[in-house]
Amino acid sequence: MNLNKEEKEMELKKSFKAQKIALYWLLALIYVSFIGLQLGRIQAIADYNYSLHEILYVPFTIAIFVVPALLLIYIILFTKYLRKRGRKKTHLKTIVQSILIISSIVIIIFITEYQFQEVSTSGIFKVEQKLHDDGKYYLIINDKKVRVSYNEFQLIEENQQYLITFIWNKRSPYKGKLEIIEPLD
Repeated sequence: MNLNKEEKEMELKKSFKAQKIALYWLLALIYVSFIGLQLGRIQAIADYNYSLHEILYVPFTIAIFVVPALLLIYIILFTKYLRKRGRKKTHLKTIVQSILIISSIVIIIFITEYQFQEVSTSGIFKVEQKLHDDGKYYLIINDKKVRVSYNEFQLIEENQQYLITFIWNKRSPYKGKLEIIEPLD
């Protein structure tokens, strides 16, 4: 009778360990792909070495295919563990870890999805208006309120055309951020 209880306890520990390993692989892949995406957005890296810039997107490309499989494996192992465990009390440490893990994954997904909605627009635009609002500086370009620095704000003239590149998000299409501005000769 005692041996059977020890075997069950040993099997439960193995199940917990397998579930934990799957979770850590899943988290590692998600975090590495997210960091690669964020580093890939840095223009200085692309200017320095474009191959390095492209390599930074490899973990995300791998994650697109592997994360669903790892998530499925984790869910299967987790449900097996819960069935074997029965109605034992969950430790506070495990609950806190679960909350942190789930919230970090949700935050990463929201940030990534928001960034996928970004659009870069370039062209020759007329600066329709300059605005100073709550210590922030904006230009009205193509019906968009584009944020600029104080120096850029001071150097730019209204009703003049410039070569402009700005980034805006499809979720907030009337706001943007200036990337590059050059006067036309």
